[in-house]
This record gives sequence, structure tokens and C-alpha cells, in this order.
Amino acid sequence: MSRKKSDAGYRAALTGARGTVRLLIYICVILVVILAAKTSYQFGHDVFAEEPVASQKNGKEVTVQVRSGMDGRELGALLQDNGLIDESLLVFEVQYRLSGYYGGIKDGSYVLNTAQTVDEMLEILAGINTEGQPSAE
Repeated sequence: MSRKKSDAGYRAALTGARGTVRLLIYICVILVVILAAKTSYQFGHDVFAEEPVASQKNGKEVTVQVRSGMDGRELGALLQDNGLIDESLLVFEVQYRLSGYYGGIKDGSYVLNTAQTVDEMLEILAGINTEGQPSAE
């Protein structure tokens, strides 16, 4: 009789432990989903809610030398090194690929401003906007 009681106690403890482990796994999965959603939202916000590095009043002009055929990472690194963008290169590369200017960047020396958004800068670099047109060198 004592053996049956200990077996029943063991089974009850094992069932409780399985339930606890299952609950911990569910909690971990929920936390991973929340973290992934938060990260995805932030990435999307960074891509689509373009904000310039500086305000209109505090913007400064920067001259950059651009080569046609630069990929998004190279162009982003150039703009980042010159203080024209402050987001990650991945965010810039996605913005560039989603813009209508992808692959249309023209050679030249351009005057850009830190108060411009990425889209405004790409418009100038593609030769659409007459401001900041390439200078003859």
C-alpha cells in the first residue's frame, strides 16, 4: 500500500513539473514574440519615418563626392561618415532600395544639408532636384 502512495506522489510531482516546464516555455515564447515585434516595429519606424539629422535652423552644408554604381552600403557609409545620416547602414540600404532612386545615383560632387531627409538627399543625388546639382570638376 505504501508503494502505491509513493508512485501516486511521484506521478503527481512529475505532472506538476511538466506543467511548470510547459508554462516556462510558453512564457519564453511570448517574450520572444514580443521582442521580435518590438524590434520589427522599430525597424519599420526607422525606415519609413525619415527624420533629418539636424533641424532646419541647425543644418549645415556638406559636400560629398559620389560615384555612380555605388551600392547602398557604400553610399550609406559615405553619408554616415559625413554626418548626413545617423541611422544604421541596414536602415539606409532599405530606404535606398525602396526609394524610386535605386540605381539612379549620378557621379558628381554634391552639396547636401544635415537638415535634409534621406529621400531629399537621394532625390538630389539622382539629379531630380536642381539643388545640390553636381559641380563641374
